[in-house]
Amino acid sequence: MTAVEQKLDEILSDLDVIKNYLKIVPNKNSKITDMKASISEYEIFAKTELKLDESTITNHLSTISKFLVHSKGVITKDTVKQYLESNDSGSWKSNQVKALRKYIRDYLKLGNWIEEFKFAKTKTKIKEIPSDEQLVKFCSLLSYPVQMIFLVLHSSGLRIGEVLSLKVSDVDFDDNSIDASKIHEGTTKSSWVSFITKQTAEFLASYMNDLDEDQKIFSISQRSVQQEFKNISDIMGLSLNPHLLRTVFAEKCTTAGMKDKYINALCGRVSQGILAKNYSDYSPKSLRNQYDVAEPYLTLDGITSQ
Repeated sequence: MTAVEQKLDEILSDLDVIKNYLKIVPNKNSKITDMKASISEYEIFAKTELKLDESTITNHLSTISKFLVHSKGVITKDTVKQYLESNDSGSWKSNQVKALRKYIRDYLKLGNWIEEFKFAKTKTKIKEIPSDEQLVKFCSLLSYPVQMIFLVLHSSGLRIGEVLSLKVSDVDFDDNSIDASKIHEGTTKSSWVSFITKQTAEFLASYMNDLDEDQKIFSISQRSVQQEFKNISDIMGLSLNPHLLRTVFAEKCTTAGMKDKYINALCGRVSQGILAKNYSDYSPKSLRNQYDVAEPYLTLDGITSQ
């Protein structure tokens, strides 16, 4: 080896040391063919290597799943850009990038190009949670079908689209449970099992009395429900939409002392993979026990149906 070649080797060796110290890695692209396996393996990595808490991991898995579906498994700077452009919210983009950074940079080790995506969070508007007295008055002003929807939303934590998709057979009045597990089959959203209060169950059973097992419980459109909520909000001088009732549900469960992981499960924010691996925690019986503690907080004094 000549003196020049030896010096070149020394320089290259020093460069490797510098790159390792600065964590400089080559930028790469990837194609994920087995999305479920990749998400499952990232979950293990996040727990064992990144030491992330369960709620953070749950949020990451949701983001990664949505991104992979959107990009059809192709991971490049362009597919990330296209995914982030699918929503205008700066806060949403910022949260998505945090999860994708852990997945693409730390787990898949595709380089640091994901660092180029930076978004400032927009100032979050504080949601004003209505009092129980306001909720009771609001409900009393709704039409009969929407009253029932209001009560199910308030006591279950389900999304408006999920409630409107429910069939008679999805409700079990033996334990006042709602099986929403098949509503989002084949999509990026997930849902599981939730419950309604004894109070809501009594009203709902009467409302469903003449319906067949395979019928939808509600035959009203989501737009009509949203519009009626807006009309009553204008009358009462407050802002209450169906989605806010999910926040009310979560707040009341938190006040009752329920852990976030159970609230997330009841609200359909836990992936099917986690549900399957932790079934003893998330079984309907376990969730029913958790719901029992929160039920008094979800019961509204003074509610009467039309």
